[in-house]
Amino acid sequence: MTNEELDLFLEGNPQIEWAQDDEGNFYFRHSAFDGEHDKTKVESKALAALTPQKLERILVGGRNVDHITRVTGYFSRVSGWNRGKKGELVDRQRVVVS
Repeated sequence: MTNEELDLFLEGNPQIEWAQDDEGNFYFRHSAFDGEHDKTKVESKALAALTPQKLERILVGGRNVDHITRVTGYFSRVSGWNRGKKGELVDRQRVVVS
């Protein structure tokens, strides 16, 4: 990927934060999917072989899939739930009756 392609990719993706170290390595973070301290390192020599599509796949990696759950017969998207409701989902136990 050329510097021009990288600039266009980053301009078109405002949720992607990036930094470069003294050795020329790039560090990317997707604000929607990564935690505050999570970063994806791409070495400068590897960046040359990437395309914008491959970099997008590395950074998103299927993490934009919506989790849907069924509670009392109704389906709902977990992404719309508040923190407390998501906590309840984690605490739920499944019971299998055989």
